Amino acid sequence: MDGALQNLAIDIHWIHDKITDSHWNDIRQNIHVHSFYWIQEGEGSFRTDEEIQVSPGMCFYLRPGLSMEMGCGGGNPLRITMILLSLYSLTSSADNQGAIEPVAALPLQFILKPEGERGRQLGQMFSRIAADWVPGSTGSQLMTQSLLYELLCRMLEAQADIREDRGQGYELFLRIKEELERRYSEPLLIHEQAERYGISPSYLRSLFQQYLQKSPKRYLSEIRYGHARKMLEYTRLSMKEIAASCGYSDEFHFSKAFKQLSGVPPSAMRLPS
Repeated sequence: MDGALQNLAIDIHWIHDKITDSHWNDIRQNIHVHSFYWIQEGEGSFRTDEEIQVSPGMCFYLRPGLSMEMGCGGGNPLRITMILLSLYSLTSSADNQGAIEPVAALPLQFILKPEGERGRQLGQMFSRIAADWVPGSTGSQLMTQSLLYELLCRMLEAQADIREDRGQGYELFLRIKEELERRYSEPLLIHEQAERYGISPSYLRSLFQQYLQKSPKRYLSEIRYGHARKMLEYTRLSMKEIAASCGYSDEFHFSKAFKQLSGVPPSAMRLPS
């Protein structure tokens, strides 16, 4: 699924700021697309396998194929920002030969209710997307797509915040993670990073396992591998030059690390001249 998200293509079907009446009832009509419902105002209920009471600040992600009944009663009608998309995963290559596959479901839970600043930001993004989208306008389509990528990223972050117990070590983890991402081309050593931040190497490893489910060494290797693969595909730099650019001590260590992650030597990624 990580690969699908990194190479995600978005096709916008419809974006609508729906205001219901006080006795509105409906069913999900477009069950073949990915749908996002942000509750702006009002109260009501959604029903899939069970009935859920909805209120402002709740976000619903409906994967393709999921049926749902909706309604509200009384004097507090719902206002819902609705976004309907088709999503595709692209497999690309430097020779412009790729493939496209529909995305069956995103790694998002059905209900998300972020609190505080996260919730405020998401609400603002849904409102802006609904207000700015103009069907048939190329400029609006491109701008809205860029906002939708950001929206998905923020939803994943909000979901992670809710699922994880964010302790004091979380901010420290983020700072070190960002440093590995920025300084991947340098000869970084994990124990030196731990000393720099005044923690033990074992604590640093535990932070990465807790929040990323992999070791800091593994994460750094994956970053370097990603940059090295793109250089192999899109440049004619020598192996020695690529190794130096991606933080490897020499060609041997570069080739060994690359093959461990990809299963093939770096030379196999080179396109024929």
